[in-house]
Amino acid sequence: MFDETLVVQSAVSAFNNVALVLPAFFWWGLLMMPLFFVVCKYGNKFLDMIGWERFGIQTRVIKWTVVLSLLWLVLFGGNYAVLRDSETLLPFVTGAIAFLGMIFVGWFTRDIKLPVWRELSRTQKIKMIVFAVLILAVIGLTDTHTWWGPILQIMAFVVGGYIGRRMKYNVRSVPFISGFLFLFVVMILMQPEFFRFGQLGNLTLLHLLGICFVGLPLVGGVMLRNVKPGDKIYRSAFVKLKWLMRCMVALAGGMFIMTESVPVFIGMCVIAAGLCWLKIIHAKQMPEHLADRLLMVGIFSFGIVTVMPVVSCMAVLGWNCIPSGNFIQELRDLL
Repeated sequence: MFDETLVVQSAVSAFNNVALVLPAFFWWGLLMMPLFFVVCKYGNKFLDMIGWERFGIQTRVIKWTVVLSLLWLVLFGGNYAVLRDSETLLPFVTGAIAFLGMIFVGWFTRDIKLPVWRELSRTQKIKMIVFAVLILAVIGLTDTHTWWGPILQIMAFVVGGYIGRRMKYNVRSVPFISGFLFLFVVMILMQPEFFRFGQLGNLTLLHLLGICFVGLPLVGGVMLRNVKPGDKIYRSAFVKLKWLMRCMVALAGGMFIMTESVPVFIGMCVIAAGLCWLKIIHAKQMPEHLADRLLMVGIFSFGIVTVMPVVSCMAVLGWNCIPSGNFIQELRDLL
């Protein structure tokens, strides 16, 4: 007799084989290119229509990226059935990311007054309770791996938001988003199956390049913002050290492609940071807006890798508001 399940198994196998050859986010990125073109061409008119000032667009991009990333973490999480080992650090890592993200969300919404419980009517109280229960249930269902998983995730969101609203110190949004997204891609690289990114041990070159296009621009942007040019190294020593660092980055990149290892990826980013530091302290001055452009490249790549076109479109809007410059030449000079 003909077994109908074979058809389903064959279809699933064919889909997985195609996904292993070229990742799904690559095809989604190609399909979204017309959207990015429209946003790039008419983005400034859109900003004028909704009343957003171009001066503060970078902060808005960062805020929306954090909010959408938390939503993505909640809606795409909970896929523990694909893990090979029953014991995993994912609940703690996702809880840490949720905690940090909610601190930032609570901080930039601290001026929004919440409704006072005593001033609400009975109907409003019931609606608030139902709404809160539904939100907490959705958050808790992202981690059903153990009995304490939902409690951990709910407490991470609630406590993080509470701390953020009570903070008296300002949070520097650019360093925060750089560390936040870097931690995010490290988590994806740790367990790609959990986030439907790919199969651990079978990631293609495009998978790994996608991770690099998120991490490396963020690292370069952080170095440009925190290291001051000083013209402190003799040219002969600078040239030799520069080529040494380049070779080390290339070697680490090759090892990362072969091993798909998280420590190797972090080490490669650290060496790349050293290369940027070497160039910056040797230069008399650096391009003024290169750090902003690298940040938008990192956010754009993050939106592609996680298949969040809204995040990538926000990055395109932020790029349009940066004063024009020769990005390729500036990047070449940095590296």
